[in-house]
Amino acid sequence: MRKIVVSVIASAALVLSGCANPPIESFDGNWLLMSATDAQGTWVDGVAGATLVTIEDDHISGQICNNWGGDIAITGSTVVVGSLYSTKMACDKPDGIMDLEMRFLDDLSLVTSIELVDGLLSLTGDAVTLEFVAGE
Repeated sequence: MRKIVVSVIASAALVLSGCANPPIESFDGNWLLMSATDAQGTWVDGVAGATLVTIEDDHISGQICNNWGGDIAITGSTVVVGSLYSTKMACDKPDGIMDLEMRFLDDLSLVTSIELVDGLLSLTGDAVTLEFVAGE
């Protein structure tokens, strides 16, 4: 009887493990910033417009007003964002856009972990959470 119970429990565990989400193979692709929280509070990207971030292999890039980019190393759920660069163009977008751009890049430099759950990509770090959905 004991052998049958152990066998049933083992079978159930195998079935349940097969239902779990498969591990993420890559975070490569285009991601649209939906919200951001940092030490200054929560801000939604509505002011900055659509901030599209592209992750390809070991590089991250995007545009708010200026084009920006940098190196990113992802190992499991750990992230190391290298030095970020940005063009220095004047922007004719809404007032404050340059400040939001700098805030975003400052927040991005603090990111230490990455997670993708139900289509929501979260980059988190020291008092920072940046949330993205798949973009075009």
